[in-house]
Amino acid sequence: MKVNKKNKGIIFISLSVMMIMAMTKSVNAQKGFNVSVKATPQFSFLLNKDDNDNSLYDSKATINTNFGIGAGYNFTDNVGVAIDGLYSLQGQKYELSGEDYNQKISYIKVPVYFTYNSNPQRPVSFSGKIGPQVSFLSTSKLTNDDGKDVVDNTNDRYEKTTFGGAAEAGIRIRLQRDLFLTTGIRFDVDFTNAEDEDYSSYPAERAKTYNMTSGVEVGLAYFF
Repeated sequence: MKVNKKNKGIIFISLSVMMIMAMTKSVNAQKGFNVSVKATPQFSFLLNKDDNDNSLYDSKATINTNFGIGAGYNFTDNVGVAIDGLYSLQGQKYELSGEDYNQKISYIKVPVYFTYNSNPQRPVSFSGKIGPQVSFLSTSKLTNDDGKDVVDNTNDRYEKTTFGGAAEAGIRIRLQRDLFLTTGIRFDVDFTNAEDEDYSSYPAERAKTYNMTSGVEVGLAYFF
């Protein structure tokens, strides 16, 4: 079958349009919305100067976790914003006067991030995010070394809401064109007192207590 100049022109234009569309799709693959799921094995801390200065008090390494979902929007291939909803198990293990205790606290955390990632077309790329975070108290209780409740509800000792900041730095590994494995070092700290200053059993001049966690976040992210 002969292909005349007109048909050649149509074929050329059609192929050109298809190539441009494919290139545009490739370039813009990281722009727009994304969703994610994630979990973070983490160390948690309740930092209080008075406790640390108390010779009868000895804080212990405390390992917990958080997990949740996220959503984001990339304005460009490299820059965007994101928000997470996390359920975070944290608190502090400690020894007081020779007895071991575990102050368990759980929060619903909502960090809002400014996000950045390097070249998204590469199989592995750097990613980072930083921003403010609000935490809502869910449950808290004090247990002994055997895991038995000493006080089954300590919510009245803590503020219902705290404010702080969160940051993460790590890598994204492309599993498919729009699906990534994400992992990175996550850190957050509260800027406001975790304890309720009106709680009657606290000394009047007690120092403020600050929540802090650090861990390795692992998740999956899908870009639409």
